[in-house]
Amino acid sequence: MFESMLLALGQLFTPLHLAMFAIGTVTGIFLGVLPGLDAVTGMAVLLPFCFILSPELALPLILGMSAIGFTAGSIPSILIGAPGTSGSTATIVDGFPMAKKGLAGKALGAAFTSSIVGGVFGAVILTFTIPIFKPLVLMFGSPEFLVMCFLGISLVALLSGDYPLRGIIAAGAGILLSQIGQDPVLGLDRWTFGVPYLQQKVSIVIVALGLFALAEILDMAIKGRQISLTQSSEGKWEGMRETFKHKKLLLGSSLIGSIVGFMPGLGSAVACWMAYAWAVITGKPKDQFGKGDIRGVIAPEAANNSSLGGALIPTIAFGIPGGTLMALLLSAFWMLGLNPGPELLTNHLDLIYVIIWTVALSNIVGGILLFVWTDQFAKIATIRIQILAPLITAVIFSGALVTTMTIWDIFLVFGFCLLGWVMKEYQWPRPPLLLGFILGPLIERFYFTSTMVFGMKWLLRPGVIVILILTVIFIIIGCRVVNNGRKTQALAGGGAEDEK
Repeated sequence: MFESMLLALGQLFTPLHLAMFAIGTVTGIFLGVLPGLDAVTGMAVLLPFCFILSPELALPLILGMSAIGFTAGSIPSILIGAPGTSGSTATIVDGFPMAKKGLAGKALGAAFTSSIVGGVFGAVILTFTIPIFKPLVLMFGSPEFLVMCFLGISLVALLSGDYPLRGIIAAGAGILLSQIGQDPVLGLDRWTFGVPYLQQKVSIVIVALGLFALAEILDMAIKGRQISLTQSSEGKWEGMRETFKHKKLLLGSSLIGSIVGFMPGLGSAVACWMAYAWAVITGKPKDQFGKGDIRGVIAPEAANNSSLGGALIPTIAFGIPGGTLMALLLSAFWMLGLNPGPELLTNHLDLIYVIIWTVALSNIVGGILLFVWTDQFAKIATIRIQILAPLITAVIFSGALVTTMTIWDIFLVFGFCLLGWVMKEYQWPRPPLLLGFILGPLIERFYFTSTMVFGMKWLLRPGVIVILILTVIFIIIGCRVVNNGRKTQALAGGGAEDEK
């Protein structure tokens, strides 16, 4: 094992390998910064190169791009409220309010630092847990994944602020919206109204861009204000220091990301929300979450980067892809003549460590590059809205068009923009809707699989029972957090009236 590690390290630091790694890293930064483009798009573009490159050259290229894409995705999430990747959606909740307060540099510094730590953590987990996780992969089936989705839905109360009932309704609406398209089991059209475009599933990119990014730009344009009038002197270095002050949150979120990423079908989009909920549960005080709390940036950014290491475990060890990105990576392995499983782990152990070193190095090098450029990125928040709004709108619509390349993408983004603006004006929480939209298809797929294979006996599986107990605990904690928040506000209101 030690010899394979040294061999892989030597391969990675040859000039040709470093050149491929640099191309992949720069491509990942470019894709992450632009809303609507992500590692899946990049993987699809780079996949043909696997036919002409050796595994030692192809792996640094595609994995370097994939790893840094999660880090770069925090930039549009914080600066304009548009998720660069699906794993950056939770970063918007506190990252964009920080930018509004003039703390964009601090938020970006914290995001890049958390991403580096999370990415390296995921690589370390990948190094030591491939043999350990084999029995766990075999133990988990569709029933366990189903109740993990229930666990995710139980976070709604924590994401709803002072309006838990509105949050539940919003999450339900998100689940219903996710059902638009063809039934994955029977192949029947649902809620398509005879429109061919709606036969495809609505992309999460479309929903997030309209619900958050374009809605915020519309709100600022109507009110004639820019994202931030000034930038605070508390920049990237302060963000780094704040990140390391929350060591337990940083490591806990990285662990959550690795665990959720390891579970096929969930991925970074779910991991970032679970880590955010963990930050709310464990954090004190809680009243600043959703208003620009740096802990709400640290947790999801650490989780989404560590989720890649977790997702690589079943992909490499058992050939089980955890999502679209891992499915494309599995295709790349086959193109390169590599068969995931015992053969890859025994005959090509050096390539396993090429993968691990690439993931770790990409997070470190890419994170440092982005950290150096933080001050330049932060200046975007001070540009006048009259100049910024047309530019960002063009970028948003361009990102939306990447999904299906039809004009319907534009209409749908604008529709979700109006919905997001109305929800914002009437104080309806938007994160639960997005969480429901993410988990809806997963719940449906895992439910049908579980009932067809196990009947209702899936409820009696030990793993299911344990996760359901955790779900009940999360619901109780969420209700207590909401009640405590209301009591605090009532006391504060009473104190203010006494002063008057």
